[in-house]
Amino acid sequence: MANVIVFGGINMDLFAYIPRSTRQGETITASSIEFYLGGKGANQAVAAARLGAEVAFVGTVGKDEFGEKLIKMISSENIDTSLMNYKEGQTGTALINVLENSNNEVISYPGVNKLTEDTIINESFLSEAEIIICQMEVNEQETFNLFKRAKKNNCTTILNLAPYKKISTQILTFTDVLIVNETEFSELSGIELRLIDEDLNIDAINSLKLSKSIDLIITLGKRGILIFSNGNKTFLAGEKVKAIDTVGAGDCFVGALGFGILNGKDLLTASKLANKAASVSVTKKGAAASMPFLKDLPD
Repeated sequence: MANVIVFGGINMDLFAYIPRSTRQGETITASSIEFYLGGKGANQAVAAARLGAEVAFVGTVGKDEFGEKLIKMISSENIDTSLMNYKEGQTGTALINVLENSNNEVISYPGVNKLTEDTIINESFLSEAEIIICQMEVNEQETFNLFKRAKKNNCTTILNLAPYKKISTQILTFTDVLIVNETEFSELSGIELRLIDEDLNIDAINSLKLSKSIDLIITLGKRGILIFSNGNKTFLAGEKVKAIDTVGAGDCFVGALGFGILNGKDLLTASKLANKAASVSVTKKGAAASMPFLKDLPD
């Protein structure tokens, strides 16, 4: 049985490496086209597993060629896929442009990811878990159901509010750690994106009226991360690296944070580890493929 369960989306990612964004009606030549295992859930599962956690990934693929390939790809990462689900329909797919400046543009088609149900995870399986990680790639009600069950088993629940959607406060009552990037936080709070930086004050967080028991982490890309916990704010600067592909960096942070918490690290220490892991991931191509192993992290 796994001590980390990641419940979420799995996609086939089609990467096109291009010099810049296209203009309307323009055809542009890519330097390469590559296929990778992706989906926020799958990426986070790989991130935790490569660092050393015993991980189970729970999601849904279609009964098609992409689905078969994705199961082989994620199974090769020493991840338990025994609870994976197959449904009629198309496997989730993402079209990703990676620009020369390392920024990316993503078009995601969820496909059968939306058919994933929390009941796939039986009570026996859930009772062995310590960490539950979810995103917004499956239906909100299924995430709520799983978190509610998880808290009865004293699991630590981590919610990555991505892709962003307005959620009910019900899910947050069963959430221990809420992770958003700066764009998602802007959507959540109504604060202009340009005002979200390391100087963001506690009042902005208090205005969200989150439960005092929730730890909030805001990732700021290469600038670093903000941690709001127990009424205190901590800023961690980003690691200095030469980025070539930022796809999956946020997912790397989430999976690595779960690994850190699993291994008894406090939130700040686990965040430092996750910050380092994410910085390594942007130096490699791909999403899941870019996740580092523990030996790859800087001291």
